[in-house]
Amino acid sequence: MGQCLEKVRSERALMSYNNNNNNNNNHHHHLSISTKHIKKKAKQDVTEQHSNHIRHSYRQMNTTTSTALEPRRDLPLHKIPELLAKITGTLSSTLSSSDTKQTSSSLLSSSSNSTSNIIDRRFQLFKKYSDDDELMSVDGILRLCNDLSLEPDSYEVLLFCFVCRAKQMYSLTKDEFFLGLKTLGIHGDNFSELRTRLFNYNIVSYENEFYNWTYHYGLVDGQRCLTTQNAISLWRLFYLKGIERPKILDQWLNYLEQDINNEIPKTITCDTWTIFPQFEKFIELNGYRAYDDNEAWPCLFDGFVEHQLEQQQQKNSSSN
Repeated sequence: MGQCLEKVRSERALMSYNNNNNNNNNHHHHLSISTKHIKKKAKQDVTEQHSNHIRHSYRQMNTTTSTALEPRRDLPLHKIPELLAKITGTLSSTLSSSDTKQTSSSLLSSSSNSTSNIIDRRFQLFKKYSDDDELMSVDGILRLCNDLSLEPDSYEVLLFCFVCRAKQMYSLTKDEFFLGLKTLGIHGDNFSELRTRLFNYNIVSYENEFYNWTYHYGLVDGQRCLTTQNAISLWRLFYLKGIERPKILDQWLNYLEQDINNEIPKTITCDTWTIFPQFEKFIELNGYRAYDDNEAWPCLFDGFVEHQLEQQQQKNSSSN
């Protein structure tokens, strides 16, 4: 109805506008303003009618609701117990739901308390060996190793420091220590369990990460490269357990230690350390003679291969 009214009024306004335009063009601007005013007035009327309709409907709804909420005067007396039973059942269901929520809340609270207790036990363990409740230095780690019946330079200690993701040799922060215990599933100061977890830890799936971490762990006092002696010790320690030992490892380490031709540098670069696993697999599959020193291998490998070929040649000459 409102749309029809608006349409009629608009058409009448337009007709009036067209008639006046044909009769007198000088009043064009005045009539345009009048037309806009009429259209605007028509929209306001439609909007007002729509609002009145909504208010009327809302009054009817409230009236209906009020009538519906009036007490039932025709309810038979024998129906009252049935009605009360339904109300009681609804209340029981609501109470049961409330009990369930309270139980869930209790479980969450219990879980939170358990987690807090675990963190507190880990902190007490760390505090026992730390200097200032934030850092476990060399002395603290030595005492921890003693309580675990482990040698400080053992594979298990290196593994534990890796599990902690320690950033500095023989130094553990509180967060690093907590991470190590959490990764191993240790909740307190059960040293027997900690030893067992370390001895049975499967490192194979973390081999590459463990290997690269070991190099950076061995850097001390702001060093950018490992000393050759530390690199030898860490290579020997890394391949002691868990990881498949390279067949040329002993030859490689002996070459570095003996330094027959005084060609061994005092440090091992990160590049040499990182590429060694790839190098040893190439030699194992293809032999020393297939090695090409024109390729992008580190220079230290060139000298090592040359030395091994000379050793083989001497053996062949002596056998003949």
